[in-house]
Amino acid sequence: MLADVDVPALVDRVLDGLVRRLPTYGSMPVEALTGDVRPMAERALRGFVESLPHGGVPAAELTAQARESAIARGEEGIPMEAILDAYLLGLQECVTQLRSELERAENAELIDFFGAVLTFQHVVHQAIASGFLEHRESTAGETQAARGALLAALVDGGDATDAAHRAGIRLREHYLVAALAIGPHPDESRPGVDHVMAARRKVSRVRLELASLGRDDVLTALSPTGGIALLPVADIPHARLAAAAGAEVTVAVETATPAAVPKAARLTREILEVAVKTRRGSGVYRLDDVLLEYQLTRPTEASARLAAALDPVDEDLLRTLDAYLDTGLRRNATAAVLGVHPNTVDNRLRRIGRLTGLDPTRPADLPMLRAAIAVRRMGS
Repeated sequence: MLADVDVPALVDRVLDGLVRRLPTYGSMPVEALTGDVRPMAERALRGFVESLPHGGVPAAELTAQARESAIARGEEGIPMEAILDAYLLGLQECVTQLRSELERAENAELIDFFGAVLTFQHVVHQAIASGFLEHRESTAGETQAARGALLAALVDGGDATDAAHRAGIRLREHYLVAALAIGPHPDESRPGVDHVMAARRKVSRVRLELASLGRDDVLTALSPTGGIALLPVADIPHARLAAAAGAEVTVAVETATPAAVPKAARLTREILEVAVKTRRGSGVYRLDDVLLEYQLTRPTEASARLAAALDPVDEDLLRTLDAYLDTGLRRNATAAVLGVHPNTVDNRLRRIGRLTGLDPTRPADLPMLRAAIAVRRMGS
């Protein structure tokens, strides 16, 4: 069976079918069809003929050629499904060519033949998929590296124009520079769960959510605890981002031109540190949102003295003062947070006043206490 088949004529029919039935091949240059696709189609058809005595298992040389051909087609932008369809079309033409012989064949011969067809198709398709995956991983790695180099150039003040050209990305007039702190997902500490996988999945979801804001124009460098992103938008939808992470997400943002990104990146990291350490909570923050704490916590000659104002206060009293300030000076809310009676809160606040000379219940002393607490938090 197939011994007398005119392979060149069969290849002509396969190529004609590829051009007519598969748009991807129909739009290929003639030189690509004749110089690359045709020789591979002929090798594949001859390889199929030669595989029949071996149950359809193709020679290793043909498998390697199919794999290399898939890599080459992938580099030309041919989708994998079109490559697989091309091989399937070739097998269909073989079956059509043999129709008269197959109609006269015994059942056992038919079973053996179609078993060989399936085996050949399976092995060759695996080789194609392997080659295409190698190409895609290589391309993805190169693309990711180029995007990472562009992000680094923008953040560090390098040659962003050249890096953008190599990454195939047009620089935006403005970026929203975002520094992120990502809390742990419950799965990262759940017994029996792969914690590393849970963390990676969280990062992947956050990255995809950020990518949805601008696709190719979004640049990110993220870890399970946070990172930095440059976005072509005016603001970040925090609720969507937190939902994607399944965890608390705190973000500091600043708008900047490409040349001003290094300064904005430093500023957003500082804003983020202030927001996290002063326990502002999950949300999106700009400098105006933490202006007082930011100014109070910049290192100056007064910083050490401010922090020292609370040195006489022990840990229980510090926790009480923290809670009292965080709950908006509400004694009952403070008591609930600490799990104590409101009278205990009153007693502790009075002790703080005696030890420091600063009374938490007196409005005139509150700015100094807030400043001292902010400085201590930033230094912790």
